[in-house]
Amino acid sequence: MVGAGSITVQTRDLDEAIEAVTRVYSLHETAVTGRPTDLNVVLRVFGRTAQPLVSLSYGTEVSIDAGEFSNFIAMTKCARGSASARQGSRRVDWRNGQTMPFSPGLGTDFRFDRTFSQTSVRLDIDRLERLCGRLLGRPLDRKLRFVLQPFSPELQRLWDRLLTFLQCVNEDQLALGAVVAASLDDFILTTVLQGHPHSFTDDLAAPVAPAVPRIVRCAERYMAENAAAPLTIADIALEVGVSVRALQAGFREWRQTTPMAALRHVRLQGARAALLEPDEATEVTDVALRWGFAHLGRFSASYKAIFDETPGSTLRRRRSRAVERR
Repeated sequence: MVGAGSITVQTRDLDEAIEAVTRVYSLHETAVTGRPTDLNVVLRVFGRTAQPLVSLSYGTEVSIDAGEFSNFIAMTKCARGSASARQGSRRVDWRNGQTMPFSPGLGTDFRFDRTFSQTSVRLDIDRLERLCGRLLGRPLDRKLRFVLQPFSPELQRLWDRLLTFLQCVNEDQLALGAVVAASLDDFILTTVLQGHPHSFTDDLAAPVAPAVPRIVRCAERYMAENAAAPLTIADIALEVGVSVRALQAGFREWRQTTPMAALRHVRLQGARAALLEPDEATEVTDVALRWGFAHLGRFSASYKAIFDETPGSTLRRRRSRAVERR
């Protein structure tokens, strides 16, 4: 199992390739069905977030028996070429630009053409099932498994933007900070749970009673006291003792907003406080990341909408006043 950090492997040796891919995914068998002399395996793993980003190509036709892996779900995009895949009794064709979910606990095999390459986000199944349980407000009574079919066009567009962001984070070696990393991981997991059909889709779509005003106030207080921590909406719901969906419904009912929007507002207030009391090393980018804002353009726009000035203007104004007082 791959850990934090990055791995790059390029080899023409099949045994070496199997060993490397096993470290990233699980035990498997690979057979070359195309020209053996064309075998050129390129494996890259970026582990700067809790959900590693993996790219893989073989350079020739291969057949892979992946067995029944148990500790992850792979959201895998066909970045080039074509393939076919089977899980259990379901087999699908897989074309360039499509992302497929591969769930644990099912016999799985692949056939890749010679031009095939993949870009995959490997999701921790325990974390995903824990979040699903928090959304529902109860422990799961069966395994979480996704339907083996391509992402919808809407989800695919969102997923493509997410992959682009993850690639930029890794290529630029951007230090996200704990708050941004937690928010990003939670967003990835929530996106697939709400965007692609799985064994709890109907449960998540069922009506839910909104949290009462007292619970909403408790959630707001908890946000205010912990906004600088790597806090997610699932953490807040667990703290106040309701499901994520009930908390969301409560904020819509009693505050005409969402828990995420409320948390974002609290964090904007924290970022402003930091910019109003800067030291010589204070930079807008560092403040944004510290308070959970990875997209600097959106941070600046949200900040200006509330405070009627950009973060940079706040910082320059406070520094100018500090110079005038000397």
